[in-house]
Amino acid sequence: MTNNDIKVIKIGGSIFKQENLLNIAQFIVSNFEPYKTIVVVSALGRSPYPYSTDSLLSLFTPFKIHNYNTLMELSKSFVVSCGENIATGLLSFAINYLNPEFKAIPLNAFQSGIITTQNPINSDIVDVKIENITNLIENKFTPVICGFQGVSPEGYITTLKRGGTDITAAYIAKFIKSKEIHIIKDVDGLKSAPPEIIPNSITIEKCHMDELAEASYNGNPVINPEAISLLQQTNIKIFIRSIFSDKYTTSGKDIISQHLVSNLSIKENITKFVIFLPPHIKSKTQILDTCLHDIYQNQISLDFINLDILNNIVSFIVDNQQAEKVKSILQNIPLNFKTTQKLSKVGVIGYNMRGKPGVMYRINKALLKEKVFILQAQDSHISVSLLIPNKFIDTTIKSLHKEFFE
Repeated sequence: MTNNDIKVIKIGGSIFKQENLLNIAQFIVSNFEPYKTIVVVSALGRSPYPYSTDSLLSLFTPFKIHNYNTLMELSKSFVVSCGENIATGLLSFAINYLNPEFKAIPLNAFQSGIITTQNPINSDIVDVKIENITNLIENKFTPVICGFQGVSPEGYITTLKRGGTDITAAYIAKFIKSKEIHIIKDVDGLKSAPPEIIPNSITIEKCHMDELAEASYNGNPVINPEAISLLQQTNIKIFIRSIFSDKYTTSGKDIISQHLVSNLSIKENITKFVIFLPPHIKSKTQILDTCLHDIYQNQISLDFINLDILNNIVSFIVDNQQAEKVKSILQNIPLNFKTTQKLSKVGVIGYNMRGKPGVMYRINKALLKEKVFILQAQDSHISVSLLIPNKFIDTTIKSLHKEFFE
């Protein structure tokens, strides 16, 4: 057996509840093979589940402090990482209960060799020392691994960013040189549109990996953006699936959707900034450089960037949670600016849109019928992004879904 034969499964999301534990274990033993499978596990359920990540984080609510020192952060990670320990132990127990041949063995981040940066919280994986994982597989064990956890170079428990179990699974799949990664969720694949707006949205059976990436960057929670970015560097096939459906999405570098548009995604809670630069060319270029440098130093991501230097205007959008920090930066320079809030970004995504004329015409025509106005549009080779007021979200998605899928 080579590592290529090993399949990595990530279990998480709202489907991963105690009442579904045996169903999930049955799905694994029915669809995958003993000691050819690695399972990566997130914490059980969502709040108010007692051992969900949010429930464990809520234990720190009584401490009225926003800036933790390093020892406080280490203590917080120590507690929050317990959710994955509990879930991993329970799932490995359930797998062995149903099929002892799997010899499922629970592993924490230290036992799995997941090395991260020094940050106790929001840490990044820098290496996976897979020797223990491969030795267990060679000895006919099935590793069941805690996602979201890591170990710092000094040997302390760290936790990753939210959605970190996807990142853990992606790194393990890359380092183990697996050909497949299966993301098990509460939805049975990439949907044509958010199911809460379009209940009869289509499960996209096949899509290019770039489409899946674009959907995740545009707010679709089907896979973590950092995880898909890592998988884009590989030839690993991605399967998005549910334990309660025979449908699923297959994604890879050589897989093309049959649809012109494969996904409509929404990123809500956005603020637009318009900055007014001074008219003198030397002053405005220096000020613009200072502005962008300070935003970069604060690790703030910009989107919909428009540099209209001739008219002394710069505009961009940021997530609402970053808006106050951007305001503070601009006021300290100082710069004149205005903001527009209560905005959303709608992504119209499709690998087959490349070089196809008329897509923007169809988008505009569909929205005009419903009297929806687009504040701004931006395109890449496989997507068109629309900036719209929040109040038009449902109407926009419904009219575009009707235009491209119905």
